[in-house]
Amino acid sequence: MTNLIPESLHMAYTLAVLAAAVAMFIVGKLRSDLVALCSMLALTLAGIITPQEGFSGFANAIIFTTAGMFVISRSIVRTGLANVVSNRILSVAGKNTHVVYALIMLLAALIGSMVSNTGTVAIMMPIVVGMAMTLDESPSRFLMPLAFMSSIGGMFTLIGNSPNMVVNEIYVKAGYPSLKLFSFLPIGLVCFAYGMLVITPVTGYFLSRRKNEKASARKGPTLKALADRYDFTANMFRLTVPGDSPIVGERLADLRVPERDGVYIQEIDRLDQRQGYFGLKHVREEQISPGPGTVIREGDVLRIKGSKEQVEAMAERCRLVLLGPEEKTDFQDADRFVSIGICELVLMSSSRLVKRKVSESGLRDQFGLTVLSIHRGEKYVWQNIKDQTMEAGDALLVQGAWSDIGKLDEFSEDWVVVGRPREHAGAGRLREKMPLVAIVLVLMIGVLAINVVPTVLAVLLAATVLTLGGCFRNMDEVYQAINWETLVMIASLLPMATAMEKTGVLDIVSGVMMEIGRDHGPMVALAVVYGVASFMNILISTTPVALLVAPVAMRIAVDLGYNPLPFLFAVATASSMCFASPFSTPSNALVMSAGRYTFMDYMRIGLPLQILMGVVMVFVLPWLFPF
Repeated sequence: MTNLIPESLHMAYTLAVLAAAVAMFIVGKLRSDLVALCSMLALTLAGIITPQEGFSGFANAIIFTTAGMFVISRSIVRTGLANVVSNRILSVAGKNTHVVYALIMLLAALIGSMVSNTGTVAIMMPIVVGMAMTLDESPSRFLMPLAFMSSIGGMFTLIGNSPNMVVNEIYVKAGYPSLKLFSFLPIGLVCFAYGMLVITPVTGYFLSRRKNEKASARKGPTLKALADRYDFTANMFRLTVPGDSPIVGERLADLRVPERDGVYIQEIDRLDQRQGYFGLKHVREEQISPGPGTVIREGDVLRIKGSKEQVEAMAERCRLVLLGPEEKTDFQDADRFVSIGICELVLMSSSRLVKRKVSESGLRDQFGLTVLSIHRGEKYVWQNIKDQTMEAGDALLVQGAWSDIGKLDEFSEDWVVVGRPREHAGAGRLREKMPLVAIVLVLMIGVLAINVVPTVLAVLLAATVLTLGGCFRNMDEVYQAINWETLVMIASLLPMATAMEKTGVLDIVSGVMMEIGRDHGPMVALAVVYGVASFMNILISTTPVALLVAPVAMRIAVDLGYNPLPFLFAVATASSMCFASPFSTPSNALVMSAGRYTFMDYMRIGLPLQILMGVVMVFVLPWLFPF
């Protein structure tokens, strides 16, 4: 392939592509996989790396290992295995807050050793919220430490997180034997001890002082608690439909109420009269979750969200009778929500809804649900809901039939159902497959522990058995379990190290750090490697940090004649332990809305914890793995 860029400019061009990629990761306007793919294509088209080198990442074992772990993790969630284990362990804690807190942290670390930190938080968050409410504590007391500990748990095993697998790939590529399943365990135990002895009391002290709302019920979230949190009845009005109204007999899709009037019909109350036995008529009130095909009838009571001026204008246009605003006392009537209810969803970073407008979400068409409000950061949004673009970590208040709300659990890759009354929290999981998942998981761990076959084969074999065993209804669900954004990002960034090596960028960066190592010793060089990775992790996500810094760390260790393990483990640890930003790891972003945290909460609490973790690891790593 002809070089489009003169060879003398290859280094400058590679640095420019690298800087642009890092900048785009920080800004976050484009998806990480698209940024990584564009970077790889830019290097390939310029002739800096060959097409074979550019696309070699997609044939790398780490891609298949990561994909297999996504399938295994989803099987654990879908069958309810993790929830069963979690509930049984937490049941021993009783109502002692300190014991519950310690068990939550322990369980998050254990699950995090086999499931991604995002999956761990998705599994644990509804349980933790329920436990907090049982203890009459604010969920914010537990959720941030939960996210931190899920990242720490990933350091227990080789397959616990992507950075671990990345540094293993760099280690093997340099000619060393592959690390084993529990090669990271000593580091994981130190991180866990740090979490229990430092993170737990520090976050407990600061978060217990927050003035967040406490749970209002002993047995789980209530309709009233959710309504009060989102101010559900604000700007809600009741209008009745008389017989002479022009909308009688019309479908909602044809009325186009949001477009014409700027208001939203959230619920329809209808008196249903039926002929019974012996000529008697039975009258019952029916609650209807409005959909495009819903037909308006005479006597319907419409509950409409909008400003008073907008509602009055609609009432005049459609000849409706305004009954008045919704009262909070009406909402507390349990009989009013027999068939229709509300619940709170928190969007995962991998959700197909992220970057989409509410009107494009498909929640109404697929589930019959209406998005009532969005909680983002410190504000609640309910105006012009259909035009709002959803972001990862957003909490959505949705309304619909309880039967439709119960289907939400089947799509755990998109959201976590956080706020839902306990009596309506049906499992909806493939519980009959739970023993199969447990057996396969134990066998996979055993095979990996004794290193009988390569990691990628063991993981793919386990994922295949679970697929053939019926943990997924079809292959479409298997593919939906895989986070393709992560896979494409890793595969596209892997060739970046090749480009850095071929153009001499790696030589220059590692040369500077080697001079530091020669002048000040390996401890200082290790501290620089850890500090660079830790600082980058505040700005961009964990996996790109490991992919960019690990080759440099490997070169430093080899050229200085040091054991590369402490340097590579420093990169893996620094890439995974991000406490100072809610955006660098999906688990941090996931608990942000549910815990009602602000960005400054992470900086104020997490930044000192992240710095102190670095100090600890710089001293511990050479002790565990001497230079």
